[in-house]
This record gives sequence, structure tokens and C-alpha cells, in this order.
Amino acid sequence: MAPRSVTREQLAGAARAAVGGGRRLEAVERVGGGSKKGVYRLVMDDATTAIAYLWDDAENYWPASEGDDDLTDPFSPGLGLDLFEAAHARLDALGVRVPALRLADRDGTHCPAGLAIVEDLPGESLEELLARDRRAAAPVMDRLAESLEAMRGHRAPAYGKAAVVEGGGTSRGTSCEGVVLDRALRDLTEAALRDPRIAGARDRLEERLLSLAAAVRPRAEYAVVHGELWGPTMCWWRGTGAPW
Repeated sequence: MAPRSVTREQLAGAARAAVGGGRRLEAVERVGGGSKKGVYRLVMDDATTAIAYLWDDAENYWPASEGDDDLTDPFSPGLGLDLFEAAHARLDALGVRVPALRLADRDGTHCPAGLAIVEDLPGESLEELLARDRRAAAPVMDRLAESLEAMRGHRAPAYGKAAVVEGGGTSRGTSCEGVVLDRALRDLTEAALRDPRIAGARDRLEERLLSLAAAVRPRAEYAVVHGELWGPTMCWWRGTGAPW
């Protein structure tokens, strides 16, 4: 599928509303890395920038699967403005540094698709900083550890997507560890079909998964996990020692 072409005219009104100050949108630049939503840098006529997230079928390059729209499944795609706002609000309330939300357009005022415009925090990734100067990265790592500790220390009465939990809903499954185990076993089945090496070790891997799951104690409270915080390429900093 060819990348969607978003024009300056399509986002001009939203950019003015989000950034303010009488600024006009000068350019729209696609930002790499977005495969389930469009990510664009908005450049204003005074060089001020912001980031636009666009949830549209044409911006989602993942194949559709049964249950994709089931929000009660913790592993279904976290797509859409409502889910984004709920997760953003939860992290912000915990003191985790997230780009400020400048505009949320869910009623199509500026765009027929779900649209959010957030603060742009350009800079190098944590991975790049670590490679360049590990000593300079130390305070950033300390701040990241503080954010992770805040997430770990939070307690919610249920598991699942932030929007479901905050709305008092109930997620699929009878336990968090059970949902994770079921997903792991499904992934193992699929991987075994794709790779003969995994197929040969499937029984041992399944036994290991079951033993790990059995060691998890039942719980009635749940912490916060960032679904995309899986590596230093997903963390950035802005020269202030604060990761985001």
C-alpha cells in the first residue's frame, strides 16, 4: 500500500487551532515509525512545530484480524483517539513525561479521521545518547527509572486498556496472567508453523510458559505498563535530562 499523502491544506485549520498565536501551517512532513496511525510533523511559518497523529484505515498497514475492535481484549490494537487520550491522561497523572496534548478532534471538525496534535519534542533517542555518551545518559536513565517506578507503584482495581479500566469496564479473561498465558500459547503455535526450529522445541517452550505462569500469584490490584516501552529507540530526551 502506498503511503497516504496528507496535504498542508487538510491540516491547516487544525494546526492553527492547536498551536495558536496567529501562526500559519507552512509544511507537513511524515515522521517515520508510524505503521498503525499516521504521524506528521507540522511546521508553522515561524518554525514552531507540533506532531499530528491521524487514525485512519489508510494509515494502518497491519493486516486486519478477528477481534481487532474488541477493547476488552488487552492485546487488541490500541487504535483510536479515545484510547490514546485515556492512556495519555493516566501517564500524565502519574507524573510520567508525555508530550502535551494540544488538540483532540473526535467529531470531525478539522479532519474526517481521528486526529490528535501534540507537543513536538525533537531530539535524539535514548539509544543514540547512550551510544554517544553513557555518562551524559546517566541522569536521563535515572529519570526514566523514576517514571517506571511511578507506573509500577500505581494500583488499579482491574487489568486491561486504560480506557476500559478508567471507564469501569471488565476485560476479557478471568485473570491477567491467564490472558497473557493464552496469548503466549497462541503466539507459540503460530511461531511453530513459521519456523521449524521453534516447532522442534515447541513442547519444551510450552512447558516453560506453563511453569512461569504457575509461579504468578493471584492479584486484585494492577500497575501500569506502557505497551510500547520496549527499548531505548522508543525513549527520547530534549537536552534537559528528562526522557519522554
